[in-house]
Amino acid sequence: MVIISSKVSAGIAIIVIVLIFPWTCPNTQAQTDITFKPADKFSIPSYNGTISFAVNGTYSKATFENETWTFTNLCLNGSQPLENFTISAQNCNVTIFSYQTFNSTTFQGAMLRYEVEGKGNQILNLGLGPQQGGFSASVQWSVILSNNAFATEGQDWSISHDGTMVVNGATSNITIVHWGFSESSVPNSNLPFYEQHSVAIIIAVAVAATVIVAVAVKVTNRKHSGESELVKNA
Repeated sequence: MVIISSKVSAGIAIIVIVLIFPWTCPNTQAQTDITFKPADKFSIPSYNGTISFAVNGTYSKATFENETWTFTNLCLNGSQPLENFTISAQNCNVTIFSYQTFNSTTFQGAMLRYEVEGKGNQILNLGLGPQQGGFSASVQWSVILSNNAFATEGQDWSISHDGTMVVNGATSNITIVHWGFSESSVPNSNLPFYEQHSVAIIIAVAVAATVIVAVAVKVTNRKHSGESELVKNA
């Protein structure tokens, strides 16, 4: 039987905070001037792609240049602010669900969840860069698919030095994860595999739980929508 160490337990607590806090605590940041709704589409005609959001939100500025949308001070309802976010979609439609972060003296994390319709590519940048401060030696990026599998870097996705990520041909729900420990708390390479990769493993499990909740919410909303249509037609 595998015994979960204190480091793994701490990781579980961190991921719970990352996943739950943004949903249970509304964003108290002052609202920006421009609002959007799930019905709004940000088109990329030359690439045959669109960007939309699953929830209401706001941004201070949105610009379209070089087939890429750039959002400044993006705030999705139930999520944390995303100061600088660029995204483009090639031969697919992208719906963004949430953006969540957690920062402490020993751990940092960020998680973007979105859904893809069509087997195309997504090019995006969360404005974090591949490295940050004292976390440079241990920062990692991951792309987690809807079946809780990790996509393969160099084959399914790639990232440039400025933090621009390209996800190739993924479908359904996608989660982009950026996380790392500080220099002083990097897991020891002599530790067992599950302890060295505890955060990644926990994130995968947490993402699976989040996807299940998201699907349940979507099914419930569709059911209520259908019931409303029946009432109207009665």
